[in-house]
Amino acid sequence: MAGRNNVVLVDADNTLWDTDTVFQNAQLLLLDRLESATGRNTSDVERLDFVRSYDQALARTHHLHLRYPPQLLVRAVEAALSDVPKYLAAQKAISGDHSAVNGKLSQVEVDAIVAEYLLALGHVPTLLPGVEEGVRRATEAGLELFVMTEGRIDKQRRFLEIHGLEPFFKGVWEITKERAQFDRIRVRFKERQVVIIGDQPDRDIAPAKAAGCTTILVPSRFKPSWQNAVDDPVPDYVGTDFLDAIRWCLRAGFMEADPA
Repeated sequence: MAGRNNVVLVDADNTLWDTDTVFQNAQLLLLDRLESATGRNTSDVERLDFVRSYDQALARTHHLHLRYPPQLLVRAVEAALSDVPKYLAAQKAISGDHSAVNGKLSQVEVDAIVAEYLLALGHVPTLLPGVEEGVRRATEAGLELFVMTEGRIDKQRRFLEIHGLEPFFKGVWEITKERAQFDRIRVRFKERQVVIIGDQPDRDIAPAKAAGCTTILVPSRFKPSWQNAVDDPVPDYVGTDFLDAIRWCLRAGFMEADPA
């Protein structure tokens, strides 16, 4: 194990960079394309909330949760434009039952919308405020930074490289964010303090806190409907941005570990 410095694991999406805006633009594009293809429009003034309500219904219904196939979102929103309620639309999209849809789209049309949606999701997100300075300060203080993700490692590495942050991170880990995984991380770094910085109370904070990690929540703008503030775990600190989180680490003494 190289070095004795303390460890900071960072959830990149909506903590280092603004993934929420990328999804927002892609989901609104999907809705625009579906309205054009079907000739039907939503009367919902909050267009993003309209799409996201069906997205979250799919995530709560599908066994892959947020990793459900994107064509299901196209089919669910298509059903929504025929006034099918969100959970029924999600169930019908998953089962392949399109009987409730008026003049359903062909598979070729669905595939074209999915392709455009995925292209929009591939756009490089912008860095969030305070990230560059926060990364620099953490490195200067001797903290070892790692990215933790439930997404694709190659995608996160590419974003780190594009933003010039790759040299500051010791690695990118694809992990399942559950207590057992954080328990293993605590064992791996048993002689060091482990700090977890993330934007989701249920995925980033709760399992890490249960494993005995120090936790810092940097809340993102988007909060899924299944998150209940009453049930949210209390992190060790709530930061305004990544720089604020690192400043708290340094004030709290999470610098180079004392020798054994």
